[in-house]
Amino acid sequence: MSTAHPADARAVVDFDHHSPAFNADPHRAWQELREKCPVAWSENHGGFWVVSDYEGNHEVLKNTDVFTTERSPDDPHYMAVAIPGQPNRETILYPIELDPPNHGPVRRLLNEQLSPAQSRRMLPSIERATTETIDEVIEAGACDLLEDIAGPVPAQVTLDWLGYPQDRIRRAAELFHWLFGYPPSSDEWKQAVASTEVEETLQEVCAARRTEPRDDYISWLLAQEIDGRPVEEEVIVGLCFVLVGGGVDTTTSLTASALVHLDRDRELRQRLIDDPALLVPATEEFLRVYPPLSSTARTVRQDTELRGCPVRTGDRVLVSRYGANYDEKAFPNPEEFVIDRFPNKHVSFGLGPHRCVGAHLARLIFQETMRQILRRMPDYSIDESRLVHYADRGFADGWLSLPAVYTPGPREGSPSSRS
Repeated sequence: MSTAHPADARAVVDFDHHSPAFNADPHRAWQELREKCPVAWSENHGGFWVVSDYEGNHEVLKNTDVFTTERSPDDPHYMAVAIPGQPNRETILYPIELDPPNHGPVRRLLNEQLSPAQSRRMLPSIERATTETIDEVIEAGACDLLEDIAGPVPAQVTLDWLGYPQDRIRRAAELFHWLFGYPPSSDEWKQAVASTEVEETLQEVCAARRTEPRDDYISWLLAQEIDGRPVEEEVIVGLCFVLVGGGVDTTTSLTASALVHLDRDRELRQRLIDDPALLVPATEEFLRVYPPLSSTARTVRQDTELRGCPVRTGDRVLVSRYGANYDEKAFPNPEEFVIDRFPNKHVSFGLGPHRCVGAHLARLIFQETMRQILRRMPDYSIDESRLVHYADRGFADGWLSLPAVYTPGPREGSPSSRS
């Protein structure tokens, strides 16, 4: 990893997106950095460039010829999309670590089954999962909105679609929540990093579906080809592992952040209750204001310049989605939540060939979850004294707990689903 300094000493900043100071107020940290120097060099974590404005996001994320997601052969146990590298196993091939042209054939396997039309076909299962999940707590008058609703709904929808065993879905969600939400010093984080449960389960499902295919995504993958050959198991496991992560954490974080926001802005909540159609444009504003993945990283392939700064082969580059979404050059009055902001070209789902393939499905799950909560628990009130943010908000931002009370209501699921 390069430790070369930029030519302009004014571009050197003391910035650490994993420090206690940053985690105390990430928004202010990104804002100050963008205003001071939107492309700057930090000596922390071996040295890296940090890009914190909207234009820089486009320049880096769309140019895979210069800025790659591939992990270094010198450090094969760490995914390069985070700084420092995200710990992972060398034996798994993830689609986010492939750049064009190798990326295209693998990405097609995702695009075909997660298109807008295909995602809409999942609406009945989304509605059913949301109804049944809320049914489990609606009569109690109190629950943890994250643990009991915002977490289980996207996990149930996504993993059931994959073909993941029902009795292991909650455990998969728990492991990813620990990985993103708990500090590296905690037993939960260490257990999540060391665990191979999700990969092993996916391998088991692949083996079972080879002999007995079902109507699920893994069965479909096993029938596909890349360059005239069956899709290799490591590719299937890598694809599905990424989908599990997205299905059990990012949509959960967005929903949790929106629920907290509406608890603090009761007037906005009432507008959404009175006019549920507003939830569609509001979804984009919630995404802009609360990007679940707050940053992503790339590695420089060849010497070049980035906004006048000399970047060299091997340099690491951190791109802030948070910073881009609050860039006043792209979003007038970015600090204000504008329910029907238009245009709203936020970067929360990323840019370029690695843009989140599950964006359409995530929107549908988020909207149905919020719609039912606002209809069935309109007076929910979160206990602010027990709110817990993710311990490290430099890569992913979310909540560990959202304890709330509300007026009890009736179940709405069918008798068979209740049993």
